[in-house]
Amino acid sequence: MKRIFCICLALAISFSLAGCQSPSLNNEKPQTIALKITTPPIGLGDVPGVGESESSDMLALAAERFSAQYTAYDVQVEISRYNYTDEKEQLLDKIGTEDSTDIFFAGSWNTSAWADKGWLVPLDDIIDEELRSDISETLWNQNTYKGHVYVIPYHQLQNTLAVNKTLMERAGLDAFIPEPDTIAHWSTEEFNTVFAGLKASIADESTYVFMMYALNSQGDSHIMTLLQAMGGSLYDENGNFAVNTPEGIAALTWLKTLDEQGYVPKAAENIALIDALDLFGNGQLAICMSNLTNLWDYRAQGLDVFPVNFPSMDGRGYAVATTNGFCVFDNGDPEKVQVAKDFIRYIYTDPELMKYTLGTLPVNDSVMEQYGDEIWMLNAYRENSENLTTIVRLDNLNWQGVRDVFYLNIQDLLRGTKTPAEVAASIDETCNAALEQGRSAPESK
Repeated sequence: MKRIFCICLALAISFSLAGCQSPSLNNEKPQTIALKITTPPIGLGDVPGVGESESSDMLALAAERFSAQYTAYDVQVEISRYNYTDEKEQLLDKIGTEDSTDIFFAGSWNTSAWADKGWLVPLDDIIDEELRSDISETLWNQNTYKGHVYVIPYHQLQNTLAVNKTLMERAGLDAFIPEPDTIAHWSTEEFNTVFAGLKASIADESTYVFMMYALNSQGDSHIMTLLQAMGGSLYDENGNFAVNTPEGIAALTWLKTLDEQGYVPKAAENIALIDALDLFGNGQLAICMSNLTNLWDYRAQGLDVFPVNFPSMDGRGYAVATTNGFCVFDNGDPEKVQVAKDFIRYIYTDPELMKYTLGTLPVNDSVMEQYGDEIWMLNAYRENSENLTTIVRLDNLNWQGVRDVFYLNIQDLLRGTKTPAEVAASIDETCNAALEQGRSAPESK
């Protein structure tokens, strides 16, 4: 694990940002502000001109470049990197202490709960119209709680499915293969046709058509996306799970049928997402979840693959974007909060820092447009943004609780211990109970 490291950078050339305080007069030495930035090891992929990077690399460069042009204060930045499993100890347990972080590069799905507890400050005042219009409203909505933006998204993973083109060609399914460097769009019925054709052409009993897994909560959002395949919505207008509908029951019935027809790995309730990814990478699975970073990896491995959206009745399909971005903790120091905001806003004005989004997928349309002709499939994923659907809502105050129970329902479906209708009812009951637990937590406001 990379050690915690500190970057102390002196005041340099003059620069001003909206909201910054004026520099001290009479050549007085500016006041020192110490910012602590905390991040887990979020991978940023193979950044053009940089190489394999992660969030701490980007933040180190950001600290250097920001401090070199900031005139309001002498900013000293400490970047703390911790393992995902240590979030409670390294981040949450330090809130309210002198070791509390000021900026968190957020990969957590529990940010809304932090905002609800009053730990975070709204960031609306540093989002001008130019920045707002440069990022999809779907992504802004994912990071908005009670009308305020608490996380400014920096990069995304737009999840689609990946298809083994070689297996498609062997099955005579060339008509479903899209033009090069584009994303396929299949209706749910077309998926059924593809599944049947692939199954008929695969003689190896250890090779399967489609992913399925339910060993744990990893990858549960992909299964949730499949629950919309028959035209249903995951949520109702109040933000509660609404799978117990004719469309939701039909989707669960469809998933069970895929299991019964042998399209998915045997005893899929006992395998994890990572197992499905390994099968796909070994050429033993025809279709599996993917994003642009995965596609680059598969291509580097010599696999001939193309992406397709998750199934929908209308044939446009669904893609699901999860974002990582910046939030500011309220440590009771208005000056430090302002400097933290200035630091974040500066990043979106620096082309060198925004290039770090190119190893995964930028959230800024302007960045995708600028580099779309240089990076494989970037334009395709940019155009696919209109097909984004939401899985994780920022008003879900106990998403971990949802994850803890959702996959157990899919286990019941695959094992046949409950009917699709019973599973639909149980998903709504257990997942909504988890959501309600978050809403009624004593510290909620």
